[in-house]
Amino acid sequence: MKQLGYGVGAILIALVSILAWAWQSVTWYDPVVDVATSCDAPSAQWSSDQPLKVLSYNVQYMASKNYFFFYDAEAGTDSKPSLEHTAWTLDQVAKIVSDENPDILMLQEINDDADARTHGVDQVAELQKRLATLAYPCRSDAHYWQAGLVLHPKVLGSVSMKLTTLSRYPLHSARRHQLPLMDNDPVTQRFYFQRALLETHITSTDGQNVALINTHFDAWGAGSDLMQRQVATTQVLLDQLDASNTPWIFGGDLNSLPPDGKRQWQRLEHDGVGEYDEDTALLPLYERYGAIPALAQLMSSDEAEVAKWHTHFSNDPRVTKPDRTIDYLFYSRDWTVEDARVRQHDTLDVSDHLPVVATFSLAEG
Repeated sequence: MKQLGYGVGAILIALVSILAWAWQSVTWYDPVVDVATSCDAPSAQWSSDQPLKVLSYNVQYMASKNYFFFYDAEAGTDSKPSLEHTAWTLDQVAKIVSDENPDILMLQEINDDADARTHGVDQVAELQKRLATLAYPCRSDAHYWQAGLVLHPKVLGSVSMKLTTLSRYPLHSARRHQLPLMDNDPVTQRFYFQRALLETHITSTDGQNVALINTHFDAWGAGSDLMQRQVATTQVLLDQLDASNTPWIFGGDLNSLPPDGKRQWQRLEHDGVGEYDEDTALLPLYERYGAIPALAQLMSSDEAEVAKWHTHFSNDPRVTKPDRTIDYLFYSRDWTVEDARVRQHDTLDVSDHLPVVATFSLAEG
């Protein structure tokens, strides 16, 4: 009996030790922190009289569209992709990027070699290997899910997910801005996503400073004020940039529907395949800034035209095509848009999101 007690005690001590180690393995962030920028080779500065092409893409940690993950819907069972599928997805993303040839690449939901779910692959490094040599020599990163051990039964391992901005031009600074956190119990919140804004700056040959803001807002925030709080935090940064006369481009996966008169919301509610706020938090951004897609495009009477701007193709098997817009590019009034679109024709099997592509020019003066 005494031996049994010793055994139970040893097990309890081991469990407490594991929990304590897991707790301290979580990286926790200050509200605003400077983050490193790097360039693998010398690169020429951007000239402000040239267009700036931006591609924003949630790559779904290079998992492909071969899975129905446990968080996609109640019936989802898959927990992680195979190494084969992640390699194939990296190949496809590289082809898309090479074909588009943007100047700036904003990636969301990309993992590095500290993430066990994707087999310890440094996905940025592997993507760079597949692109033309030194096509994007400069980069900045901001993690928003980083822990040595997450004890959720569908994860049960290390996680290391981040935002990455790649550039063919030199970067002179970058900051990570913490977004408001989802309300959870203390244990869940400790191991949950810490969504962020990655603010990166480039400077043109004539000294013009430009800010590029990359983000991935929270999912599953409907029914709370979380999305409104994350937009409000973003608005503070955009106001600061406007006050300093800094042109900016802000984009990513905002996990919110557009202010299109609730058209998308009503359809998704009817089909039972989405949980979004009826009154979108994005209205203030649409009211103040340029947006891709523009509201007129999303409210066209031609449904086929509206469908060209859908950016999300859920892994839920009940959804058979892209059916909602939750990825965007917003921009300050310093810019004019030469071209903008969602690349759909060859991206439907690569990620549950589709890349948003736009070419901008600075307005004269």
